[in-house]
Amino acid sequence: MEHRDWLELLRWTLPSLVVILGWSVVSRGNDRRETRKEKRQFLDRTLASVENIRKNAIECLTQGICDDSKKLELAIDPELLRMETSLALLKLKDGKNIVDGKNLRKAVSDNGQYRVAGRKKLDMDHRVLTEINSAAAELSASLEKAYRDTYQRDSAFKFW
Repeated sequence: MEHRDWLELLRWTLPSLVVILGWSVVSRGNDRRETRKEKRQFLDRTLASVENIRKNAIECLTQGICDDSKKLELAIDPELLRMETSLALLKLKDGKNIVDGKNLRKAVSDNGQYRVAGRKKLDMDHRVLTEINSAAAELSASLEKAYRDTYQRDSAFKFW
């Protein structure tokens, strides 16, 4: 090949390579944004689930045993399972540990008041209700922090 042929070849291949490289950079950035958006939506649904568990548990425990409180008890357990499944799928890390809902589950179901025959209604300032509120708030804060840390760190270090 002559020098002129090489120049002609470069004239066509170089712009094509630049376009392909630019497209791959833009596409990768778009994929990361979409993934981040989808995870945020999933996280928002999980946070709504945490709030729903907290609300239902408090409403259930501040009522005496009745049909409404039994319906709430039946709604809490599947919601706890969905929340824990969502957290396992999100795999957000707060420091070195993956954020899970064990403390909230323990506060709701292992408090000596939940699903107990002959349970009396609790006052709003009862220790059990405070623990449920605290566990839900801590879980929500941990999830927000883990999400923020994950995507601030990722965007700072992943240009390519």
